[in-house]
Amino acid sequence: MPLFDRILIVDWSGAGQPVTGKNSLWACLARREGDRCEIEWNENFSTRHAFMQRLDAVVGAAVAEGQRLLCGFDFAFGYPAGAAERLTGAPHWRSLWRKIADEIEDGEDNRNNRFDLASRWNATYFAGEPRFWGRPHQHVYADLSDKKPPAPTKAPLAFRRSEQFAKGAKSVWQLTYNGSVGSQTLLGINRLSRFLDESGHGEHIAVWPFETGFATGFEKLIVFAEIYPSLFDLSGEDAVKDQAQVRTVAETFARFDADGRLAMLLDRPAVLSDDEVAVSVAEEGWVLGIGHRELEIAGKDTPLWPAGHLPHKGGERNAASVEPASDVHGLSGTAGAALSDRVAVPEAATRHTPLSPRVGEMSRSDRGGDPQ
Repeated sequence: MPLFDRILIVDWSGAGQPVTGKNSLWACLARREGDRCEIEWNENFSTRHAFMQRLDAVVGAAVAEGQRLLCGFDFAFGYPAGAAERLTGAPHWRSLWRKIADEIEDGEDNRNNRFDLASRWNATYFAGEPRFWGRPHQHVYADLSDKKPPAPTKAPLAFRRSEQFAKGAKSVWQLTYNGSVGSQTLLGINRLSRFLDESGHGEHIAVWPFETGFATGFEKLIVFAEIYPSLFDLSGEDAVKDQAQVRTVAETFARFDADGRLAMLLDRPAVLSDDEVAVSVAEEGWVLGIGHRELEIAGKDTPLWPAGHLPHKGGERNAASVEPASDVHGLSGTAGAALSDRVAVPEAATRHTPLSPRVGEMSRSDRGGDPQ
């Protein structure tokens, strides 16, 4: 039996002003109807604020109708092990999410203070060994360089464990330039943290794997998960790559949910040790979709519908052994294990600088270059 009735896939944006089309925010909703699944809508949102209004409506409808909903977001849900404790004093994902939400400003027009915040955190928490880097060349921030700093020699390191298995993934500390995800992560975590605390839907939502562990069944109707669209080969033809990515992932997860592969991807990754599982669940998170190619090679059941051919309702409109990725360096096979003796299974943890100018749009909204 499929785990979800609806699947929402979101290609996030770190834009500093309203923008549509390429390198902007796209989202796609797939809905299961009996033994079929169709694309309900695939839309472009000019601002994060506009999308959050739609998210509230989608989640509210799922709750009202008792429908199970998976929401996948294309930004990192966690930072490398040790970051949360350095920044908040507690090695828990939720304490870091709330700190980000407390200090990030993100207006209805996409204006935000992410570069100011990164500069300030470098000075306050990472003096002498900065983590955040990348900024618009035409602007200067006292403690935020446009150059990549030397690789950290102590926690938190440059990469999470999951990035070893996501080819092309960039470090969450990188805020701008090709393929970066740092700005999307700060702005996305801010929005989701506030949504959990303020929307009135928080009691119905579980954040995977932080609140669920690596599991194949969920008590709550709504599951939020981190995704990485560049793990998947694009299918079909769309005018904008971001539009194609959200549709492709929605269709793929719908097929995987029908034949049992999605449950396997939500379960414990075979590549993680017990210590690494503890770190992932407490702080780093994991990317839903890692290992899907190996499941296909293993010869799972034939999909119920071919990739790129889910029926569309209403068209598209604006409004398992896994080999580590070879391009992620500086991580041992047990990265984070040394921290495990002080990382517990998380519990819910119990303004500032001027807004940045309307600059610094990411050069692309996905994180890993072109899928092959």
